[in-house]
Amino acid sequence: MNGLIFPGQGSQKLNMMRDFYDEYPESRRVMDEACDVLKIDLKSIIFGEDEHELTKTYNAQPALLTTSIMALEAIKSKGMDFDVVAGHSLGEYSALVASGVLSFDDALRAVRLRGELMENAIPSGAGSMLAVLGLSPEKVESVVNEIEGVYIANYNSPLQIVISGEITSLLRSIDIFKSAGAKRAVQLNVSGPFHSPLMAPAKEKLSDFLNSINFSRPQVPVILNVTGKVAGSIEEIRSKLIEQLTSPVRWIDTVNTMDEMCISRYIEVGSGNVLGGLVKKIVNKEVYSTDTTDEIEKLEGVLKNAKIAEF
Repeated sequence: MNGLIFPGQGSQKLNMMRDFYDEYPESRRVMDEACDVLKIDLKSIIFGEDEHELTKTYNAQPALLTTSIMALEAIKSKGMDFDVVAGHSLGEYSALVASGVLSFDDALRAVRLRGELMENAIPSGAGSMLAVLGLSPEKVESVVNEIEGVYIANYNSPLQIVISGEITSLLRSIDIFKSAGAKRAVQLNVSGPFHSPLMAPAKEKLSDFLNSINFSRPQVPVILNVTGKVAGSIEEIRSKLIEQLTSPVRWIDTVNTMDEMCISRYIEVGSGNVLGGLVKKIVNKEVYSTDTTDEIEKLEGVLKNAKIAEF
């Protein structure tokens, strides 16, 4: 069984999915549609030379959604099927497009707005994020509980937890985590304290927008960031997207849920292979990238051989 996983902010890079745009008409249509819907030249931002412009939250989020759906359309053109979807943070919107819950156009508008709201939720430089490596989730939780203004943002793997919060509290926490046994505590290159209560100012306007667009019943199961479990209803999906802004991404639980569903192949759809690396640290299963068209060709061969083996 195949599970699709969709990357979030941080996986963006200049010229991502350029070969898909050149080789797959389906992917080219996705990019052209994104530019038309958003009324910006997203193609020039992604395929350009200004990394700083691409990294801006309100550009990175629609760029990653678009390139993930470009890869998804290439996968679908090959006749590859999938049984469950999940995305990391922003990637949840890509997963909802893949499952038929959201239209691509509505998801584009949502993540563009989401990026703008997140960018403006707190003054620039007032908050950030920190990756803590080498400590268990329980140990990180115990340290965080003792530091005011710091929150857990991502449960990425058994020994990689990301925290979020006020910049002074975060920087002060580095030595505390190291004293507690962390191998490293590294500040991330992000524009704000995402997945923390400090993002609360973004919730109202995002909620208003999400309540104005159509959500359809999933065509395949969707696992939600906030719960790490399969979504039970359209109403839950909508409410958890809003809650996600200020809640941790439970990626460990997400992958374990997929494992319980007997997913044997995890396919990262879009730019990079960060999620695949995290999956390998959680379960011992096959992981595949779609970062290039060559990777798609390899994946097609693997899945064809798997189908033959089933007979």
